[in-house]
Amino acid sequence: MQKFWKSISAIEAKELLKQKSHDGDFCVLDVRTEKEFLSGAIPGALDLDFYAADFSQKLDALNKNKIYLIYCRTGSRSKAVLSMMKQLGFRYVYELDGGYISL
Repeated sequence: MQKFWKSISAIEAKELLKQKSHDGDFCVLDVRTEKEFLSGAIPGALDLDFYAADFSQKLDALNKNKIYLIYCRTGSRSKAVLSMMKQLGFRYVYELDGGYISL
């Protein structure tokens, strides 16, 4: 499988979630604040607050070979995280264009 870092629509994200929900190499990463996360999230998502002081270290510690779907509220933070993940050497990253509110 080739490396990829790609923004996808809500429709594509829903299909990806359907296809990969039972794949142990698939991870949904919510980069919103804890308060936002607790107000509603994609089931099974890992909460990693973009604004936390240790965000970069926690992100860097994740398995870089898994397939990730990342999202925030509107897509701004997740676009920044997509760029960070590319620089950190993550191999397979989808970013939900439009964020959680687009679902």
